[in-house]
Amino acid sequence: MSTTLDALPQAAPLPRVRLKLRWRLRLPLLHVALAVLSLLTVMPLLWMVRTAFTPHAEVFRSTLALVPANPTVANFPAAFGLFPVGDWFLNSLGVATACALGKLIVAAPAAFAFARGRFAGRDAGFALVVGTMTVPYVITLIPTYMAVVQAGLYDTHLAVIIPTVAHCGFACFFLRQAFRQLPGEIFEAAAIDGAGPWRQFLLVALPNVRAALAALFVLGFLSAWNLYLWPLLVLESPEHKTLAIGLKLFATTGEQGGQWGPLMATAMLGVAPVLILFLLAQKQIVSAFVTSGIR
Repeated sequence: MSTTLDALPQAAPLPRVRLKLRWRLRLPLLHVALAVLSLLTVMPLLWMVRTAFTPHAEVFRSTLALVPANPTVANFPAAFGLFPVGDWFLNSLGVATACALGKLIVAAPAAFAFARGRFAGRDAGFALVVGTMTVPYVITLIPTYMAVVQAGLYDTHLAVIIPTVAHCGFACFFLRQAFRQLPGEIFEAAAIDGAGPWRQFLLVALPNVRAALAALFVLGFLSAWNLYLWPLLVLESPEHKTLAIGLKLFATTGEQGGQWGPLMATAMLGVAPVLILFLLAQKQIVSAFVTSGIR
């Protein structure tokens, strides 16, 4: 008695079909859940925008609506009239840009040396730099404050910029990962053509890690833009304060504490540059994190 392959029992692919059906049924529910969570996340931002365009008499109405009944832009000139909001905005913009660029200028050569250099103590030095990331920020406040005062930088923007740039352990680690992803052959070819370390860094390495540089600039800008505690300690004059400190001053000083429309208009100025910068550089941020091996 002979048997054939056709006569053998065939396993029915029911489990796989059932898994596909279950996934197709659960996928719309997952989308709905993500949409609800996204709405909850964006809701405070939408309410801020709504309050910024709402007249003062309608802010605390018993009936709530996402769109004000009588929208107005009067809160924006009112905000500039109550406090030097324009100075605060420009101060934050200048400090955040300087901090982000400063971190790139300091961290990029160091990261290239740690990634491609060959010298004694390289790994130990890199471990020391990364180890600074584990030191809590508040521990360094008092010695840094004393150093800033003794250097005569108190109540200047350099007092905010220099210490912030010095905390560049993550920037070194991030860029080192990006430089290590580059093939060694391109550096060998550059060395054969007579390019030294600096030319290899400037002409070969940097152009190939533009996405990582853009992502690091955005991260550094956001971090410096949101600084509050350190600028609060070293900036005293109202015209030198940043927008983060100004918002707190705006919300708690005298009668202006009840001006929620102008306050939210000022908060919109604090959110707008961050959103614009992120929207412009979101592809570079995602690409940099993927190619640098950081998840």
